[in-house]
Amino acid sequence: MIAKWIGKRVIMGTIVLIIVSFLSFFMMHAAPGNPAAAYYGGNAQTLSTAEKERIETAFGLDQPILYQYGVWLQEALQGNLGYSAKEGRPVATIIQERLPNTLQLVVLTLGIVAIASTWLGIQAGMKEGSLLDRGLSFVSIASSAIPPFWLGILFIMVFSVQLGWFPTSGMKDVRGDGGLVDRLYHMVLPLSVLVLSHVGVFARFLQENVKAENHRYYVQVARANGVPERAIRKMVLRNAIIPYINYVGVTIPSFFGGSIVVETLFGWSGLGQLLVKAVMVKDFPVLMGAILIIGVVVVFCLFVIDVLMIFLNPRLRRGGIV
Repeated sequence: MIAKWIGKRVIMGTIVLIIVSFLSFFMMHAAPGNPAAAYYGGNAQTLSTAEKERIETAFGLDQPILYQYGVWLQEALQGNLGYSAKEGRPVATIIQERLPNTLQLVVLTLGIVAIASTWLGIQAGMKEGSLLDRGLSFVSIASSAIPPFWLGILFIMVFSVQLGWFPTSGMKDVRGDGGLVDRLYHMVLPLSVLVLSHVGVFARFLQENVKAENHRYYVQVARANGVPERAIRKMVLRNAIIPYINYVGVTIPSFFGGSIVVETLFGWSGLGQLLVKAVMVKDFPVLMGAILIIGVVVVFCLFVIDVLMIFLNPRLRRGGIV
């Protein structure tokens, strides 16, 4: 049964990736501008119409969009993501250079947010009506209302420009060795922006789940029968944490969305910054390759969350899901 369930999830994930790539491909072609502009480089204004048409023909840009997508999909399924129109290098090589930087930022953010929001959510939820409970509610609303780019600009102005504590951008000091300490030092501000953009909302979600479980009938019965408070707390947390883990899983794409803004703002050389630059020059091979890889990472993370939920929630197994 487990093997059958995994097979279904793999098929569903593949279908999702195809749909995402399909929509992305057509939206990019629908955007204003000439798709072949990236191939012209800085000489776009000096090329004649015949030369531009020859370039479009050479790269298949004069073919129907559906045909172009079919060619791209066929090559992508074989592991060939093409060559960058701007740099002339293999897209796979460019992504291989950038992906670890994005994963470092996203994984660290997810880990810190999960740990901090779990502690805050449990403490606030178990102490309903306390200062922590009310304060966390206010902080979560404020953090969700503040755009990450505005918070990033504020951090640069205060901690980089005014106080001079951290660099404004980049991943390493030009005079440094680019080691772990140097990278972590440059990561402080972008990491802080991503964490603050998510931790309040995540903690609020768990906080409300804990409070809702505390008011359920089984908790009232347990307390009336003299069940120790420690045992009741354990039951409450076990039931409240399951939907929280599922919520973390379904919001993983938001971490990658936030990294696009943060990487661009802080000059962090990851996939997010690569996407923005590729959009500006309409470098389709890079755009499609980056979107596909991010989609694969997100689908894999959701798959891991689904597996984790199966082991944490016996009702899913008893319900015949696996």
